[in-house]
Amino acid sequence: MSAPVETGERSDARPVLLASAVDALIVGAWFVVAGLVGAVVWWQQTPLPKVVRSGDGATLAPEELVKQVSTDGWFFVVAAVGGLLSGVILLAWRRRDPLLMVVLVVLGAGLASWLMVHVGLALGPDKELSALKGMPDGASVSMQLKLHAPGVAWIWPVGAALGALLHLWVLKKPTPGE
Repeated sequence: MSAPVETGERSDARPVLLASAVDALIVGAWFVVAGLVGAVVWWQQTPLPKVVRSGDGATLAPEELVKQVSTDGWFFVVAAVGGLLSGVILLAWRRRDPLLMVVLVVLGAGLASWLMVHVGLALGPDKELSALKGMPDGASVSMQLKLHAPGVAWIWPVGAALGALLHLWVLKKPTPGE
């Protein structure tokens, strides 16, 4: 029996896999940093509502509800800007395989959103009820920095996909072969 003849396909696949792995690492690192920066910006920009101890629980004054809504609003703004910029920049920078890059950018943006939610929660104050224990009636503490509308977490991936498509369809200059 003779040894099988290599057709060269195997040797051609290695550089492609290596380049794809490099793209995945770059996108992953980009979105880890972007998610952490986004969490810090969200934490710094969001005015947290105050809850007031009353009896065994806590109440939220009507004027504090605006601040509660602004928590989700600031997340939306930071995630939309971060997603759009990330999509455009990463697709402009890593041009080898646009389809793979769009998929990686959307997945990476999901990671950034997850990080932003969890790091923002860690940066913000403790749970309100545990902070109010042992305090007299009328004492107030800030609410946790968390999303009240969980669908807003999808803004990172949607914004990143829109940024990537914006680059591909509008900003990208066609090459002579396209």
